Amino acid sequence: MHWIDLSIVVVYFAIMLLIGFWFHRKNNNTEDYFVGSRQMTKWHLGLSVVATDVGGGFSIGLGGLGFVMGLAGSWILFTGLIGAWLTAVVLIPKVHKTGLANGLQTFPEILKHNYGKTVALAAAIISAIGYMGFTASQVLAGAKLTSATFVGVNIPEAVLIMGAIAVVYTALGGIKAVIYTDTVQWIILLSGLSLVASPMP
Repeated sequence: MHWIDLSIVVVYFAIMLLIGFWFHRKNNNTEDYFVGSRQMTKWHLGLSVVATDVGGGFSIGLGGLGFVMGLAGSWILFTGLIGAWLTAVVLIPKVHKTGLANGLQTFPEILKHNYGKTVALAAAIISAIGYMGFTASQVLAGAKLTSATFVGVNIPEAVLIMGAIAVVYTALGGIKAVIYTDTVQWIILLSGLSLVASPMP
């Protein structure tokens, strides 16, 4: 393990944690914590969504799916794009309007407001189960890259380290910490993918 590689990883993790601590100090109420004071820009939200979707699980997993299935594997990308577009155009404006008018801060709260407690509880359980799998795939992809890069760090250890750091900065800083760390991560990911895709001299 070269000291430069280790330094880059340590600095990266430190920046993620610092963002969490920064917004922990800045947040004054649940409105700040859960919905970013309802003042996050479209650019930040867009970058956060892209960084969440095009993470390790997506970029590595979709490449593997394409290798196994060929062109048919691209359907998961196209259907995802259609779903994201419909969500942005149809669902989000209505959700934002309802949440703003009634002071609601989470999606289950909106479902409870519109359809009752049972629907809200069911949605919360389904979302929790779904996001556990989604988040696990992202952390596992990062852990595999980490263990492949650093000799002596196995996958379970990398999963614990990365998972703990993500939980800490998320729990401390709330949605603002998530969005800003996503923005930093997307810039890093895009830079790395651009370098990989660039033709070598």
